[in-house]
Amino acid sequence: MSDGSLLVDTWYTVIEAIIGFLIGTLVGSLAGLGLWYSAFVARLVEPFIVAINSVPKIALAPIVILWFGTGFVSKVALAVSLTALVALIAAYQAARDADPDLQALLASMGASKNRIFKSVIVPSTLPAIIGMFRINIGFALVGAVVGEFISSQRGLGHLIYSASSLYDLNTVWVGLFVLMFVGFLLYHVIDFAERRILPWRQITTAGQVQV
Repeated sequence: MSDGSLLVDTWYTVIEAIIGFLIGTLVGSLAGLGLWYSAFVARLVEPFIVAINSVPKIALAPIVILWFGTGFVSKVALAVSLTALVALIAAYQAARDADPDLQALLASMGASKNRIFKSVIVPSTLPAIIGMFRINIGFALVGAVVGEFISSQRGLGHLIYSASSLYDLNTVWVGLFVLMFVGFLLYHVIDFAERRILPWRQITTAGQVQV
């Protein structure tokens, strides 16, 4: 703290995680929702999604480092690789589970597919997508830190790795606790955003608890 290096390392990791989280979640959610438009494409892509999901994303870290270099972009790319697939699967599953009766009703009334998508699919999948943010913010942090472990000059991952190689356990614990605090803080930011975006879920939950 005295020389400011801890704050700089924390800032680098937080920025990498947030950018990776935003890109990965946005791309994955849009792709998952887009699969609702074509059952054929969804069936065609689903085996590849399952296969890619079975591969530990950490194993991709060396390849990502080789592709994007050792700088800031590679850490963001790792965060994206960990979050995009989770968002895709969550959004696609939520779209599949959308009320089929309501979709059939709108279709019988002459609603177009785009209209059904806007009126039924998006509102019904929004809670699942927002809820997935809680998981993805942790994955984004993992991706950023793993990238810093492999090759980096800044970040909490670099701090922990450098200290562990020198058997400086005090610094290792400092890095771990700061990382835990960052994850805790980002989680509650997502929780606050969910309560703002989906206020009716809080009312429903409160009513269930009272009963």
